[in-house]
Amino acid sequence: MRRFATLACLVLLVGGALAAQNGRPAPQGLSAYRPQHGAAYFPFTRTRVPEALEEDPAFGPGMRVNGAGELDPAGEDDLIELVVGRAFQNATLVLERSGGELAVWRTRNKQAGSALTFTANRSAPLDFAGADALTLWVERTAVTPMLDSLSLRALEPDALVDRLVFHAFQGLVVALGGESQVPQVPVDPNHGTFLVAIELYERGYDVLMRDEDEVAASGAGPVYTEVVNAIQHRGVGELGIFGYSHGGGSTYDLCDRLNTLRGGIGTFAIQCSSYVDGVQNDSDVDVDMELRKPPSSAHHVNHFQHGTFADFFLDGGAVPGSVPAPNGLDVETIFWGVGATHFVVDDFAQVRDYILTDLEARVGR
Repeated sequence: MRRFATLACLVLLVGGALAAQNGRPAPQGLSAYRPQHGAAYFPFTRTRVPEALEEDPAFGPGMRVNGAGELDPAGEDDLIELVVGRAFQNATLVLERSGGELAVWRTRNKQAGSALTFTANRSAPLDFAGADALTLWVERTAVTPMLDSLSLRALEPDALVDRLVFHAFQGLVVALGGESQVPQVPVDPNHGTFLVAIELYERGYDVLMRDEDEVAASGAGPVYTEVVNAIQHRGVGELGIFGYSHGGGSTYDLCDRLNTLRGGIGTFAIQCSSYVDGVQNDSDVDVDMELRKPPSSAHHVNHFQHGTFADFFLDGGAVPGSVPAPNGLDVETIFWGVGATHFVVDDFAQVRDYILTDLEARVGR
């Protein structure tokens, strides 16, 4: 949020006019982005936190705790991208942090010598090297406290230019596509599970959007490893897991392994799970309906249709203890889902919206 004193506004206007004369807009303040995945943002796109949410304790910039023992199989990706605009062209700008649990770096992978130095939680003057903007990377090294702030201040004249409030992720969402559904950018509009995942990411969640084959029939694999790492080293205690078709079967398998081994993992709760036409995933050609509720899931959503020759009789089915009560919803019993097949049931806006709204109400960011 922009905060300018009267004199500061005057300086800003002058600086903006000079930049406009050079044919380019003058960047202003702080801009934070949603979390990275591996070497960049894939399978998501680089997404800025909206200006109006920069200080929101839930919807604002979230960050993973980068504590001791934290694993990064694809490389360092726990730092949040921060773009600092030189709002005051002729002023000295510094960063102020709420505490030492925040570190700021000039490189995304924490190269030696690239850390900003803070004295009494104020940085040395920022060096823009003649540019209008500077890209930095913010790291959180402690689980508590859960909220931190980072401010941009002009020293001459003294003015608070902008402020961000970061929250440490407490929840993790896992989205598993169906057989042969691979995350891609841009997203395939027929991959409803991934459309929900992207919406949740843009709303501030930490989301693993994965191919269901990354979960073995035993529940083991890269997805399980990442979830356990988040629980043990990043302070994550709330999980939301959902999938379509074989992704539904993999949802069961992942939840089953997490529940079976929870004594050696740590404290966590599967707050919400969901199947869309869930099919067991013991192999790529498994066609058995997934009719088992995920173990220890506090709240399970189930949508399905009854198969016909049009989709080779692929279908999910009633799962006891699901919502809508008592066993989930056969979408073909509702006017908007009449004639649905296995290949389109995950694409109905009504199904996607139900999953999104239900998960948002139960899993913290």
